[in-house]
Amino acid sequence: MRIPLTRLIARNPFPSVTVLMDRVVDCCEDVPLLLEALIEADHEAVTRIAKEISAKECLCDESKTLVRDALPTGLFMPVDRRDLLQLIAQIDAIADCAEDVGVLLTLRKFNVPEPMVSGLRELVIEVMGTVRIAADVVANVDVLLASGFSGSVAAETIELIEGLGRQEHEADKRQDQAAKLLFQQEELISPVAIFMWNKVLNKIGDMANHAENVGDRVRLFLAK
Repeated sequence: MRIPLTRLIARNPFPSVTVLMDRVVDCCEDVPLLLEALIEADHEAVTRIAKEISAKECLCDESKTLVRDALPTGLFMPVDRRDLLQLIAQIDAIADCAEDVGVLLTLRKFNVPEPMVSGLRELVIEVMGTVRIAADVVANVDVLLASGFSGSVAAETIELIEGLGRQEHEADKRQDQAAKLLFQQEELISPVAIFMWNKVLNKIGDMANHAENVGDRVRLFLAK
């Protein structure tokens, strides 16, 4: 039996992945608002924004499912199916961490010690920088596909990925600094508060970690 060539050659999956990435960025953009509400001790706003983040994360899950379900099972795909699934998982994990930050901050009433305020803001700025660069990397992949993953766009994408790695390193440093500021307050706040704050800082940092992983997955496409 002859199989039509159009069924063997898979259509480009990346526009849908770009939609997923855009929704993830939209979800994460509420994290700075969440932290500002926390700094202002506006606990009602914290609860409201956390719910909005969760609603947006649900939209990300819907996009993730659509992309996965649309992946063809034909013989030819522009990239390895497993690599693409791992890219999707890393993109989605960024939104998962954003939601986790919101959930953690609604489990109890957090108070931000004054010495932590600037460090917390700087951490969020650096983390959001990684998310936005990851979005730029994903936005380039559709063009890379058309160019056979070569040429000037490939060089530009590699530069973005390297910049993403540097940005994630800056986020790591800000996370370490925020943690040091936290532990300097251990005589003033309860052990439970320190434990919970540490979980929050780790989840914020994990957003940057997964953003860097997005770049690493795209680098694999360029290496093949």
